[in-house]
Amino acid sequence: MGLRTSNINPRVSILMPVYNNGDYVAEAIESMLCQTFTDFELIVLDDCSTDHSREVIESFTDKRIIYNRNEKNIGLANNLNIGLDLSRGEFIARMDGDDISLPERLQIQVDFLDNNPDIDLCSCGLEKFGKETDIWIRDRDPEQIKITMMFFPPVLHATSVWRREKFERYGLRYNQDAFPAEDYDLWSRAIFYCKLANIPQVLYKYRIHGVQVTKMDDRVETKDVQIRVEYLRRALPGLNEEDVIRFIELTKKKELKRQDLIELKFLIKKIILINKKKLFFTTEKLSERLYQYYQARVFTFLKNNPKKTTNFDLLLALRIRQIVKLFLK
Repeated sequence: MGLRTSNINPRVSILMPVYNNGDYVAEAIESMLCQTFTDFELIVLDDCSTDHSREVIESFTDKRIIYNRNEKNIGLANNLNIGLDLSRGEFIARMDGDDISLPERLQIQVDFLDNNPDIDLCSCGLEKFGKETDIWIRDRDPEQIKITMMFFPPVLHATSVWRREKFERYGLRYNQDAFPAEDYDLWSRAIFYCKLANIPQVLYKYRIHGVQVTKMDDRVETKDVQIRVEYLRRALPGLNEEDVIRFIELTKKKELKRQDLIELKFLIKKIILINKKKLFFTTEKLSERLYQYYQARVFTFLKNNPKKTTNFDLLLALRIRQIVKLFLK
């Protein structure tokens, strides 16, 4: 580890933010040093850790590691922006200081971007391990990713790799004011200039441990709503803010009442009709996706209210396919 000694830029700059990851950061660094793809610099961004992270990081001697330690804690987004400023690679890759990348991760993602020059960013699937276990894989189709953005982040942040030049051209950087949803905020802005995709293959292990905050809290909920509102207003400028907010409120509800379903149907139809004029989303894919979503909400209502089901509810369920045909006209 040390200062740069070469004028040759690496193909990939890996940004690894660290804050009190002393018990795990060695494994995270080793997983990057063991990559089958070797043309990279690993920029370790220590946000003034108060544990033994510094000692662990400085024990590595690989010259591809660039260690930056902040004199005070500045927050994740600001820390990552320092990494962007330090980076020299053609591609920017993300990696967290307590996770593990599988050995072929970088090679597969770089190959994917090389073979798909129209794609500006790709992420991959991840496997949770530790106190929770699960597998997350997001939509692979760029058009579906644009629709997913209406509901939740369509890209798994720590697994992402993107073209540095494209993001720099449009001034796409992290926003500390969007904490703790700075990744969602970045993707929701990038998607208007860049094409995003996901590789449906697990190449990353995401650690769940006791000191990690992974649960949704009020701050995340608030920021997510703000990002979704701004995204829909920008994607569908003909949709008024009141309708945007109401659509998001309805989609956030765990259970919908009969009147909610009627209102949701109206808003979905309005979204699709406005999109036909703006064409930000592919009309057929948007219609089918929202139809499937609406169908699922209706069936959940019928399942949870078997004794209260009326002829109206049955008619509502039976007419779902007629509704989507109307959307597609």
